[in-house]
Amino acid sequence: MAYLEMRGITKKFGSVVANDHVDLSVERGEIHALLGENGAGKSTLMNVLYGMYDYYDGEVLLDGKPLHIKSPRDAIANGIGMVHQHFMLIPAHTVVENIPFYPSKPKGRPRKDDQPTKQDSQEKLERLRMENKLLRDFLLSTERKREMDTMFL
Repeated sequence: MAYLEMRGITKKFGSVVANDHVDLSVERGEIHALLGENGAGKSTLMNVLYGMYDYYDGEVLLDGKPLHIKSPRDAIANGIGMVHQHFMLIPAHTVVENIPFYPSKPKGRPRKDDQPTKQDSQEKLERLRMENKLLRDFLLSTERKREMDTMFL
């Protein structure tokens, strides 16, 4: 029995069918890559699994038990994480203001007191020698993005 199963997942955006009865099975410890052309539904399927999209039909099972993930918070609480294809920060916020959007504990039920404080965030910025300014006011190199991702862990 697979640890995580998505059976018959169908996701529609209006009349457009993004996922049409898709199945995915993952055993414990396995790593999978979803490959396909642009518009094939890879990101949509993962957004369904992560609770960013609701699905029209099908079911998700975790360790053989039905699971309906309604939000990323539900996914995280069930040990499901996602590395997004695009850098997901809010450009109109400062670096410090963006940090609380990343849970400090990757597993378990997220709680408000698990989030880093502004002081914690400011200390992390100082260690990375970064200014606390609006994200849209500076370009992030690949290396700086990697440093920020590391900072959130």
